[in-house]
Amino acid sequence: MNLNKPAFWDSKQVSLWAMLLLPVTALYCLILAARRVIKSSKKFNIKTICIGNIYLGGTGKTPLAIKMASLLQDKFNLVIVKKEYSDQKDEIAMIKHNCKVITHKSRSSAIEQAIKENYNLAIMDDGFQDEEIKKDVSILCFSSAQSVGNGFVIPSGPLRESLDRIKFSDIVCINGDLNPELEKKIKFYKEDIKIFYSTYHLLDENYFKGKNYFVFSGIGNNINFLNLLKKNKINVSDYKFFPDHYDYSDHDISKLKNHALKNKLHLLTTEKDYSRLSEQNKENIEHVKIQLIINDEEKLVKQIMSYENN
Repeated sequence: MNLNKPAFWDSKQVSLWAMLLLPVTALYCLILAARRVIKSSKKFNIKTICIGNIYLGGTGKTPLAIKMASLLQDKFNLVIVKKEYSDQKDEIAMIKHNCKVITHKSRSSAIEQAIKENYNLAIMDDGFQDEEIKKDVSILCFSSAQSVGNGFVIPSGPLRESLDRIKFSDIVCINGDLNPELEKKIKFYKEDIKIFYSTYHLLDENYFKGKNYFVFSGIGNNINFLNLLKKNKINVSDYKFFPDHYDYSDHDISKLKNHALKNKLHLLTTEKDYSRLSEQNKENIEHVKIQLIINDEEKLVKQIMSYENN
């Protein structure tokens, strides 16, 4: 979804826009509730771990799915399954670079294909809101920086559904700094939920030091990428943000390169954005690779293994 999130979504103060959109939000929530009543869940003959979110975009679902695959690959014959969206080829490319993936317009069909190919674990990259699939383990991702935004469901806020749906998850993974306030909000809906933290680490960070960069990105939370660079003392002289999954045109890249050349800056972007560029446009553009580190990852694996197939 190419989405430029409005600023009021992450405002700590309730904005007029959020209030004006509440009737639409109420209608949307009614539709969600009706879908849950109408649709029935199916249990597949394969263990399923769903890595999803409630906050819309930028919570780190795909990096966590890839990380979980690496942590569990010696225990299962596993595959990541992902619903096929035309604007998410970048995420599929990232997954393929690290592990096996099955995509389909229907998640259920992707899981059925995984069974046919004799996999015994399907890690779902997204799909917490997919009522057709009965999951064995559900992990919700949050960003410590964005937390739950203004706490409203779209379009009044950034939530895909009400926070009370947390009670249907088993584990929460918060990416970023310790956030007791967010933990308190999560535990309000499920007191005994298991909470883990993860952080992004730049690979080969020294390579990027000593240069001045013009940074551009089109991911779920662009500001988090910018802050990660600054935290690692990468010199960012200027930046340009685009919507998530943005499809860069030749004209876009030409403008970025001309701006960088005029100001004697190097161009830098994310691995995800870089994968969306044509080979020609990749010329003279650097990209960073990140590694996701989970605190107490052995404990997380033990927790996941403790859940029996439902």
